[in-house]
Amino acid sequence: MGIAVVFVSAKGYAQFQRRDYFLNPQIGLWFGPTTPILGTANLIDNNLGAGLFFRYNTGFRPLKMGVESAYQYFSSRGVNKLYFVPVYGNFLYLLPLNLPIRIQAKMGFGGAWMRIMPDDVSRWNPIMNTGIEFSFPAGRIFNIGLRIDHFYIYEGYLKNSIMNGHIINSGIQVFININI
Repeated sequence: MGIAVVFVSAKGYAQFQRRDYFLNPQIGLWFGPTTPILGTANLIDNNLGAGLFFRYNTGFRPLKMGVESAYQYFSSRGVNKLYFVPVYGNFLYLLPLNLPIRIQAKMGFGGAWMRIMPDDVSRWNPIMNTGIEFSFPAGRIFNIGLRIDHFYIYEGYLKNSIMNGHIINSGIQVFININI
């Protein structure tokens, strides 16, 4: 009987100490394939990209604000090349699912520095970002995940523009839960 009381007490104590570390601010990086889609795929080829991000909690528990940036370079079989460096803010919403993995939907806006070859033109274009992330804890500090992002590059404001750009990023991400 005494042993049963100890096990019940230990379980209650463990539940009392349990904390959701995912709700801490986060800093991290990602690496993975970047794929132009739709009309953009006719101009440039797939490649690898990488990026950094920082996220902070809002007063509404499942919502985070984030700032992200990345570096992506696309070549082609021809003369076309594109350097793409997005810098944007986003909101991430943690879906209320009781699963061992966390699923977040995200949406953001910002700008992207682009250098387009062979024209050798550099400019900032407005972008919109949507995506989804799957992650799980790897201890108290680290989380590991998979992300899929879609970038919509708006070029409608340019004279003689015939299309907007579309790029899909997918990758593995690692981030640190900061205990602030």
